[in-house]
Order: sequence, then C-alpha cells, then structure tokens
Amino acid sequence: MVGLGSIGVRHLNNLHALGVRELGVVRTRNLPPPTEVVPKDIGVFQDIDLALSRRFDLVVVANPTSLHLETLIKALRAGSHVYVEKPVAHEKRRLSELTRYVALDGPRVLVGCQFRMHPGLREIEGWIRQGKLGKIHSVQVDLGEYLPGWHPWEDYRQSYAARADQGGGVVLTLIHELDYLHWLFGKPRSVFAIGGHRTSLDITAEDTVLITFETEQDICVQLRMDYWRRPPVRHMNIVAENAIVDWDYPARLTTLRQNGQVLDEMVLIPSWDRNELFLSMMKEFIEGIPRGSIPRVTLRDGIEVLNTALAVKKSLRTHRKVAP
Repeated sequence: MVGLGSIGVRHLNNLHALGVRELGVVRTRNLPPPTEVVPKDIGVFQDIDLALSRRFDLVVVANPTSLHLETLIKALRAGSHVYVEKPVAHEKRRLSELTRYVALDGPRVLVGCQFRMHPGLREIEGWIRQGKLGKIHSVQVDLGEYLPGWHPWEDYRQSYAARADQGGGVVLTLIHELDYLHWLFGKPRSVFAIGGHRTSLDITAEDTVLITFETEQDICVQLRMDYWRRPPVRHMNIVAENAIVDWDYPARLTTLRQNGQVLDEMVLIPSWDRNELFLSMMKEFIEGIPRGSIPRVTLRDGIEVLNTALAVKKSLRTHRKVAP
C-alpha cells in the first residue's frame, strides 16, 4: 500500500477483510500507521524502492494524484500487479511510458473507478444492452459535494483535492463521472468546458466546471461538477427514444420510466454502504489475477478517460473545444 490517507486505510482494511495477511505500507512521512484504524503487524517502509524489492504480488497506489504515474511505473517495472487510484496521472508528461504496459500479457492493472460496480449503474448498462431505452438522445449528469466536509478532521486547503500542484480540482478528483460516461455512452469526440475557481473556497484548483460533449455514438452529454454543495448531489438523467432513466445516488434509487409510468426500478436497501463498491472491485480483481481475467477498468480505460479529463482542463484554460 503506497500512501495511507483515508483511501489507503480503506483499501488496507478491505484487503485484510478479504483474507490478505501479508501486508506492507509505504509512508514517506516516517510516521507509524494509525493502529486504531488499520490491521496490526503491518510492515512499514519509508522507501518505495525497498518495498518493491520485496516483490509484493500486488501494489495499491493510493498516494496524492501527482505521484500516481511515477509510482505506477515503478510497480510495473518491479513486476507487480497494480490497483491504482484514479486518475492514473495528472498530466500528459511521461504518460507515453505506460503504453508498453497496456498489453495484457504482463502485470495486470486495475484503475480504481469503483462506480462501475454500483448496482444502479450496472442495471442501466443492462437496460441499454437489452434495448429497453432505444436510441439515446441526451444525458445530463449533476455532481456536487462540499470539499471542506470530506475530512472534517483536517484542513481541506492542504488536501491533494484542493491543490493544483498535487493534481487536485474537481475534474481529476471527481473523474468517476467521466469514467462511467465513457463506459455507458462512449468516448467524446471533443469537449467544451467553462468554469474554474468560482467559489470562496481557499484552494488553488478549479472548484466548478460545466462540460458539454457529443460521444462517438452521437449522444449529447452535459456534466456539471462542483466542490460547493450541501447536501451532496449525484444524479444522472437519460432521455431516450423509448424511456427516461433517472439515477439518484444519495436516494439509492434507479428508475426506468415510459410515458410517466415506472417500468422498472432498483432501490438499494438502507444498510447498503458505499464501501461495497471498493470491496467488491478489489475482490473481483484479486480473484481474477490467477485466471488471467481482464480487469473491469483497464489501464487503457484509465488513460482514455484521463485524456478526456485533461482535454476538459485545457478547454477551461483556452475557452475552446478540445479533442481528447
């Protein structure tokens, strides 16, 4: 485990829950792991190269976004399989070094876009494949969260999500939306974005963005993202020839309607916890490695959605339409 912030702790505990007992963590800040929230008897390394020399089977990259690419490349060179937190990088520089690892005859790479495991989104994927929607005309996604509320115990201004120099900002930090839009509706031909640092949050990265694009499947898409809203919003609406689909993440509800009538719906039980997304994705990855299974979100997928996100950020700067 490279990095032991909140997401690193989550992955560490999930691995332990899945029966993995030989665990090590790299902490460059030279701090012992917080024993009250992580399993005991964990090997602690201050140097990543020393840790990789022990030939761990799996490396989880959970450090700040700006360090993902360097860590990922080191782990792949060491021959380890890798679960890398999204996004795989924060800029195009050195991204070409990953191309040799895209082929599936070497170490497996899973990009941590765990919303592909969400039961509601998977239900929508099924409706699309079954032809229940017919031709999809347009998709609108709205995402809003309040950055200072993510980790109330720490200064949000120092988090990677707030800092441009660490790959922060809503576009890369909340890249899940771009990933599941790729997955369900196809890649964009080009993107146009407006926004930037629009709120009073004391951060150096963008906190508001509105994105418009048309996919290679001729589907019109609009996406709004921000760090400002309370309570959080995560919602998708699909307008199609035969039906209207609504996915409301906070409400745990996914609905398929035709002419105002509910044809099908999925309601998650109140006890459902979002850690199920992380746990099920890690479990599927670990179990699939010996079988040679293709990861649910491949390195190629991760590179493609990163290119879309970087095109969005370029459009924000240039006020022009940009091709990924």
